[in-house]
Amino acid sequence: MNKMKLATIGTAMLVASGGAAAAEISGNVSLGSDYVYRGISQTNEEPTIQGGFDIAGESGLYAGVWASNVAFDGSSEIDLYAGYAGEFSEDLSYDVGILRYEYPDDAQGGAADSSFNEIYASLGFYGATFGFAYSSDFFLESDKAVYVYLDYEMSLPNDFGLSFHYGDQSIDDNAQFGTPDYADYSIGLSKSWSELDFSLTWYDTDLSDTDCFGGTDICESRVVFAVGKSL
Repeated sequence: MNKMKLATIGTAMLVASGGAAAAEISGNVSLGSDYVYRGISQTNEEPTIQGGFDIAGESGLYAGVWASNVAFDGSSEIDLYAGYAGEFSEDLSYDVGILRYEYPDDAQGGAADSSFNEIYASLGFYGATFGFAYSSDFFLESDKAVYVYLDYEMSLPNDFGLSFHYGDQSIDDNAQFGTPDYADYSIGLSKSWSELDFSLTWYDTDLSDTDCFGGTDICESRVVFAVGKSL
């Protein structure tokens, strides 16, 4: 599924949910000391600027686009997604959708295609979120992949937030991807002040340098500082 098809699906879903008049548009922008995806630095441990826009209908249907700099494939990543979110009850929520990771300058010179699609689903309950993502043809054409994760968020005094994350990434063709199956985890502290959102997050994986794409340190433990603003 290409970018145009996914964007068309998202627009059609929102029109079906009640039209543009019932939709809410929001945006976000952030600066960070690193871009970490599932425990692995995407910017080779360099700073990142990121941002996106979302449109959501009253029915729960939504679509959006998000972008970031990366350290490979033309230095840019563009994500397009569409889904449906809602609540079974006050304490039990759900979210299902499809996501396209697009690297506009990938697959140059006959290299494997970095861009890929995922379908995802999650359940949220009492501050915890359990979810999974599935790709039939993962990053660098590494065949099927499944990501399962558990997040937990809690409030602290003085309007601080504390978050915990554990994820497990399995990939059919590990040699093509560049690592064995692995786990990632993080602990984050957040605070909103003067209309800005600040976060300080520790990330790590269980991959050694040898297992990390032939001997790199982008899978190592790191602390990332970020500041963002909702638009």
